[in-house]
Amino acid sequence: MASLLTAVEKNVGTKLQEKDIELENINRKNRELVERMKQVTAEAQNWCYRAKCNESLVITLRTNLQQAMQSAEQGKEGTGDNELDDAVSCIDPNNWLSIPSGSGKCTSTKKAIICKVCKLKEVSILLMPCRHLCLCKDCEGLVNVCPICQLMTTASVEVFLS
Repeated sequence: MASLLTAVEKNVGTKLQEKDIELENINRKNRELVERMKQVTAEAQNWCYRAKCNESLVITLRTNLQQAMQSAEQGKEGTGDNELDDAVSCIDPNNWLSIPSGSGKCTSTKKAIICKVCKLKEVSILLMPCRHLCLCKDCEGLVNVCPICQLMTTASVEVFLS
């Protein structure tokens, strides 16, 4: 009877050890899965952030495109369609507050030249190679093409008018 109990006890002990090893393996795999889940969650949050940034960029570009299309449809100044638009960027060195008259020549007025993109701020950026002075500092990074002559810009220079 004692030998039978010893044999059963030995078998039960062996089974317990096997189950303990199996439990340790399951716990290790569970920790690995939890860590992987954290990584995937972080990646998903990163992709969501990128998607929101891209969505914001698309909305901004769509708005800019709609404004440009409306300006083109309305034939507003700054579309580059006529000589008057080209002459608007002209600056008289003796009087920087000059704006071209209908004849295309600069005449002195009290009004400063405004940005061709936002139409709010005073111009301060000279575009190269066309040399049109037609953008404010804020709009400089928004365009790669001159709004006056539609020439691709290669550089820009900030101009301080005094």
